Amino acid sequence: MRFSSTGSFLQVTDFRKQKIRQRFSRAAGTYDAHAETQKDLAARLLRELPVGHGPKRILEIGCGTGHFTALLAARYPEARIIALDFAEGMLRLAGKRLGGQGNVSLLCEDGERFLAACTETFDLICANSTLQWFDDLGGALAQIGRLLSDKGCFAGVLFGPRTFIELAQGLSRVFDQEVHLPPHGFPAADNLEEMLGEIFPRFSVQEESRVKNYHTLLELLDHIRKTGTGGGNLPSTLTRGRLHQLDSWFRATYFGYPATYQAFVVRGEK
Repeated sequence: MRFSSTGSFLQVTDFRKQKIRQRFSRAAGTYDAHAETQKDLAARLLRELPVGHGPKRILEIGCGTGHFTALLAARYPEARIIALDFAEGMLRLAGKRLGGQGNVSLLCEDGERFLAACTETFDLICANSTLQWFDDLGGALAQIGRLLSDKGCFAGVLFGPRTFIELAQGLSRVFDQEVHLPPHGFPAADNLEEMLGEIFPRFSVQEESRVKNYHTLLELLDHIRKTGTGGGNLPSTLTRGRLHQLDSWFRATYFGYPATYQAFVVRGEK
């Protein structure tokens, strides 16, 4: 395994991306223990990958701690794999997990910048629970199409706009105004179909929604913190009193603490 830090992640000046990068980097040490949904979706994504004659060159965008990268390396032992992530803390753990994999190269890179600058082609490009954070998803998908070899395949999982819908509703009630959490800006199925249809002759979008029930409100919020999935956008004015109001709202509305994870499994072929 090779590890490379190009330094470009340090040049990410966009404040939103800086917050996301820092959030995921801080959550690196607790991510694997709490990212059950992401691991479940990784197993689901694996079923979308080519079988038989495997790809020789693979790009993984947003490898995190390397969980899906390890699945790729086991599935395609003869392939050369480039896995990138812009959260340095995540990539450090991926390096430990994949230390014995000589066919894997880890890059500390911003995915959108890498795609725009890359001149190499790949037989398979994949991304698990990553692309929904991109500034210009349509542009990134176009770049992915450009970088795929003839008969190449793109497969990914993206979270959708109904993710954490219960929490957003509760916060809106507590603050008496509409509160938008990061998933509010994630793409819906029709958006994905439109973007993929402009790039790939053959494509599919399949919804994979899950509802996870937590024992307490604090457990739900702790999960968001320890996986970095809040993007740093939970209201800073969530005082003890408002937490109590939010807790009461959940118990009165749902008799518990559910969290929806709306995800889309997408695939595109040239």
